[in-house]
Amino acid sequence: MDGKSRLIQVESLEDIINYQVHRIARLMRYKFKWDMRIAGLDMTQPQYFILFKLWKRDGQYQTELADDLFGDNPNITGILDVMEKKGFVTRRADPEDRRKFRIFLAAKGHEVHDLYKVHTPRSRTMDYKNLDDHDLDELKRILKTIENNIVEQLQAK
Repeated sequence: MDGKSRLIQVESLEDIINYQVHRIARLMRYKFKWDMRIAGLDMTQPQYFILFKLWKRDGQYQTELADDLFGDNPNITGILDVMEKKGFVTRRADPEDRRKFRIFLAAKGHEVHDLYKVHTPRSRTMDYKNLDDHDLDELKRILKTIENNIVEQLQAK
């Protein structure tokens, strides 16, 4: 790659990948809130991500939920406190190590999964209009490559 690549020498703000990612992430958070209102839910994206992980495997440790989502326990503790009050999840002491808690879906967490199955396909169909599976796979590949490059640099320090 030569030094004149638009990846290196940017001519406009729209050429800066960080700017594009920031804009779309912000817009997607706004759209998420809008979708949740339509579904009749009061939920944040981090709460949704936790529910999604629990839909895939219920009863995870709090630390498992925190690892790749938030990176620290204080953040996840506050989020889980709110989710427990809303009836999305319950915490149960691990029978083998009472210092650890497992997080389980509560009744409302299961209800949200049912709503997810109805509302998400409609929303994604609109959001990803004019894109196909190959486009989305390529986007994920590119984003993952950038993520890996950055993590590699940060770990080298």
